[in-house]
Amino acid sequence: MNPSSKDILLECIAGRDNNRRIVVGEKPIRIGHAALQPALAIEELAPSQGFLVAFADNGSLRLDATNCTIPVYINNKEIRTWYLQEHDMLRIGNSIWRAQPFAGNRAAAFGGGAGAARGNFTNLIGLDSLQGFRLGDIFSEVFKKHSREEMEDQLITGTSRHTPALEDIEVGWAKPWLFARLLAGSVLLAVILYIGFGMFNNINLVPGLIFVGSFAVPVSTLIFFLEMNAPRNISIFTVTQMLFVGGIASIIVALIFFSRFEFFSSVLGASAAGIIEETAKLLIVALLMGKATQYRWILNGLLFGAAVGTGFGAFESAGYAFRAILDGGMEQGVGNIMLRGMLAPFMHIVWTANSAAALWLVKGKKPFSWEMLRAPAFLRIFIAMMLIHMVWNAPFYLMRLPLVIDLKFLLLGILEWVICFRLVQAGLRQLNKAREE
Repeated sequence: MNPSSKDILLECIAGRDNNRRIVVGEKPIRIGHAALQPALAIEELAPSQGFLVAFADNGSLRLDATNCTIPVYINNKEIRTWYLQEHDMLRIGNSIWRAQPFAGNRAAAFGGGAGAARGNFTNLIGLDSLQGFRLGDIFSEVFKKHSREEMEDQLITGTSRHTPALEDIEVGWAKPWLFARLLAGSVLLAVILYIGFGMFNNINLVPGLIFVGSFAVPVSTLIFFLEMNAPRNISIFTVTQMLFVGGIASIIVALIFFSRFEFFSSVLGASAAGIIEETAKLLIVALLMGKATQYRWILNGLLFGAAVGTGFGAFESAGYAFRAILDGGMEQGVGNIMLRGMLAPFMHIVWTANSAAALWLVKGKKPFSWEMLRAPAFLRIFIAMMLIHMVWNAPFYLMRLPLVIDLKFLLLGILEWVICFRLVQAGLRQLNKAREE
């Protein structure tokens, strides 16, 4: 068959059929076991489990699973006949598939500089490019109505009765939403405290404003990572413990490192924090949870790192706000809180989350050992986080922007979140592989 611009490329991105590609045209085809369809065979279907019918229909992939005896899911919903859009996730057995226009895929394969740049970036950090990923889908639940019971259930994870079995874990991209509710509520509290201080000029409101202002966005971002933890095997108690104990411990360790290795600061200035603070935070994550072999998933490491990064960033922001109030008054202190609050999702939380996820990528179900820190898969990402932190603190700017201050912070933030989502994808594939085994 000569592919045309109307054809759809169906590609497996995880599971037994990983990297299997099938070009689907307007003429219906049957996808099944090799005994039934040698040219369109997939490993997930046995001869007795039937086949799927697929054909391209106005840019979408039409699927008919009525002749398939095992459940077939699109975006975690079982289907019989349905359309598979470009950013949907199809699950057949334990394999995850996506669909995209064949012409667009061909252009990406042979096209110009953007594809080459993505390829170089992929080789640099050692993580596969994002597949089946769309921010609109991930945040699609944010503006939908959810009951109070749903909110409570979203936080009940990691207990003996609320940790799903491996075969019951949803391996598609999560759709977090609770973090947005907490963010809105926390910001509202901060605004009320600020207005109250302006009305009554009561200094007793200042500590509350510092606490709420410094923790509002970081903790809400941490809940995002909790919701992204597909194994749901870590309790909110453990996360809170990591936030407070890990956050304070990492600050103390960082201060010790700063005092012991003053030459870093003398040579690099503020950029020295990229080396010292990232090392201190990762060290605390490894010491607190590195020996706990029941937390073997990459997504677990991502959450542990986010918790310690949240604590570090929140306590640091509170300290900076307190210092700003002492030096410049309440207005300067509030400005500092607002600025660091807006930048919080692009700072310590995601830096430490990525570094810890990279360590768990190497660690797996084994207890932590110092030799793991020499693994290239870990070092690539950890060094990337240190360099991003160093450039973030470096005294240069690119172009003034509203809210985020400068283009430099926006570009660095996008880069580190791309790495973060690639680590999430690696974590989902790790889960899917374990399900197969």
